Amino acid sequence: MSVVVGNSEFRPLQTNPSAKITGVHESLLQECEKDIIWYRENFFGKPHDNYLALESSKGPLAVSVILDNNMYKALIRSIDGAERLTVDKHAVHVGAFRKLLKLGPKVENLMNAFSSGIPARSLVLVKTPGLANELLAMEERQVIRSYKFGVGYCMAGQTIESDMMANRHDTASPAFKSFLQFLGEKIELRGWKGYRAGLDVSGTNQTGTHSVYTKWQGYEIMFHVSTLLPYNEKDKQQLERKRHLGNDIVIIIFQDTDEPFQLSTITSHQNHILAFVKPEGDGYKFVCAVKQGVPVFIPEIPDPPIFGKDAVSRDFFLHVLVNGERASYKSPSFAPKISRTRSVLLCDVASKHIK
Repeated sequence: MSVVVGNSEFRPLQTNPSAKITGVHESLLQECEKDIIWYRENFFGKPHDNYLALESSKGPLAVSVILDNNMYKALIRSIDGAERLTVDKHAVHVGAFRKLLKLGPKVENLMNAFSSGIPARSLVLVKTPGLANELLAMEERQVIRSYKFGVGYCMAGQTIESDMMANRHDTASPAFKSFLQFLGEKIELRGWKGYRAGLDVSGTNQTGTHSVYTKWQGYEIMFHVSTLLPYNEKDKQQLERKRHLGNDIVIIIFQDTDEPFQLSTITSHQNHILAFVKPEGDGYKFVCAVKQGVPVFIPEIPDPPIFGKDAVSRDFFLHVLVNGERASYKSPSFAPKISRTRSVLLCDVASKHIK
């Protein structure tokens, strides 16, 4: 099992001999979920200050600060994400006059103690009741609860995307159908009430009659299975299938062949993670290729890259896919869009409270 890089933007991930197939751990939490937990544990329901900036050298900002025993803690929310910072109380300069009046430090001195890059002069202290709830709600709106992953199938001798898109489900191998059962349950699309990932559930079968779905670790995952999407004999490109898989960030490619897949044939700008899977003994061999610009993510792939069909192996595989998609959000293709979304949310909060 191998891939041919050629002139592709994809590169196979390095494996690690010391890495292990493990179940889910803390790294599954999204950064915004960690921020929510940290804010709830350290700030929410306790006396603390919230500062807002509608315009600054870093764009709109929302900064929460609390003095916890002898430590100042801050959550700095910007268009680039959030930072959780702490600094010792005694490291913050307080002028003699303010000490005499038992006042805290100036906001400039406090922010400078956290980081010299915080534009303190742009911040406005806001004491509006309910602001803490709004800041929590803003972060919770950014938590992604559902994912859509493409699933392609390569029969013996097939090595390019167009071959993969042209296969029909009735001629797919038992090994591939068994792998689909490993991923999730086969569901009927007509009347489906869960996450549908753009699939037609009206009963007109425009995107096929069935799909594969799972609910995992509190998230919904719908798999766009190429062989379950409509096949058009007159369309060599199978555009209906490509319309779905071509818009998925993560694509699983199941191989019934030892022939290396030609990565250069994957041309969608949206696809960033390619997970190649091939039957190996009682389990599966696994190669993950990522598009240039996607940062390193965990869990690491072990060497040899083989996982079983047990629940822990399934957790590991889905964990790689989910964290691979999240890492893709930081790539040049997606990071600017996410920053614009955060900017809109921060501006909405700041403009409401700064008069």
